[in-house]
Amino acid sequence: MRNPASGICRALLGASLLWLSHVALAWDADTAITLAMERDEGLRALEQRRSALSERAVADGSLPDPEVMVGVEGVPVSDPFDADMMTMYKIGVRQRFPAGQTRELTRQRTGQEADTLAAEISARRLDIARETRTAWLDWASAWRSLEIAEQAAEAFEELEEITKARYRAGTGRQRDVDQARMELALLERRILVKRTGVDEAASRLARWTGGHPDVAPEGSLELLEKPEALAHLQRRLANHPILLAGDHRVEAGITETRLAHQAYRPSWMVEAGYAHTRGMNPMTMSRQSDKLFAMVSFSVPLFTADRQDRRLSAARSDLRAVNHERGLELQRFKGELSRQHSLWQSQDQQLEWMQSRVLTSAEATVESTLSAYRADRASFDELVRARLALLDQQLETINIRQARTAATIELAWLTAENLP
Repeated sequence: MRNPASGICRALLGASLLWLSHVALAWDADTAITLAMERDEGLRALEQRRSALSERAVADGSLPDPEVMVGVEGVPVSDPFDADMMTMYKIGVRQRFPAGQTRELTRQRTGQEADTLAAEISARRLDIARETRTAWLDWASAWRSLEIAEQAAEAFEELEEITKARYRAGTGRQRDVDQARMELALLERRILVKRTGVDEAASRLARWTGGHPDVAPEGSLELLEKPEALAHLQRRLANHPILLAGDHRVEAGITETRLAHQAYRPSWMVEAGYAHTRGMNPMTMSRQSDKLFAMVSFSVPLFTADRQDRRLSAARSDLRAVNHERGLELQRFKGELSRQHSLWQSQDQQLEWMQSRVLTSAEATVESTLSAYRADRASFDELVRARLALLDQQLETINIRQARTAATIELAWLTAENLP
């Protein structure tokens, strides 16, 4: 007679294969990161902003556009359309020169803002790599858990066959057969839950890569190498793009302070031109000679209390604030680095214990209990408990491995390791 529970399990496995046939792609973590980099709109936006600042820096270092002057001077009020000896038609050019090193410092400040964005682009790439690795890890771990659960279901199918064979031989109980079917049904429901978890994790991964992974994850759950000692990692914190962006903001703040100092210097303006006269000299009755003119003017920053002084004070306050923010980021990074390193060590110790002691003991217990059950020296309840204990410890091992790898991902992000 065909076993209904076995048929259900085969149906579940068939549904799993059908589900796999509807997904599109297969990749490892590195491939997922490449796909995420290619489609991230935030990264493109930052690159465009950096390009804009690079162009603006050149423009900020240029002189203001020259001004052309066209006018008339000495027009008679009594007859505006006539001209006398004082009337001049003038055309000239005016050029303004900003105070001191204003142009150079403005160009320098804009360039430093572009450097800040370049660091933010690197930080964005790090964020994408971290989020994609984490999403891939969640998906791969969920898949591994599903595989373990399906293997356990196959083992319980074998247990069911054993209980039925013993019952037919008169050495077993109908209760054992029923319990085997119940445990298999409960495990099949557990498989459904695991499959839902795989689907949800794949959807989170698709948020970065744009597509669902296919079949099974490629590669190990160990995405990165074992981290170095904490002291070595702390020395590499300064290379993180977020902290480098803070350094560039400090440099821009210093430049802004120097720029505020330039307001205490005069700005200049030079004019030169040509004046044409149409009036007649009444003494000689000849046309007045044309004229050339030139002029230099400059500002006189006498009243600085409410403008220059205030702007310089504001620039200095902004610079102090940026320095404090950079220090706060470094403090936060150091604390998080220490926490993640301790977490990695804890998970690593747990994983070593699980692999060397717990899993070995659980597998040995299953084998010995199964042999004892075949020899009628152990109850089926003991065999079920041993098999479920092995399953739980196998799943817990995957969870510990996932947590350890997640800590490695965070450490790699904090130290800008393997910057894409």
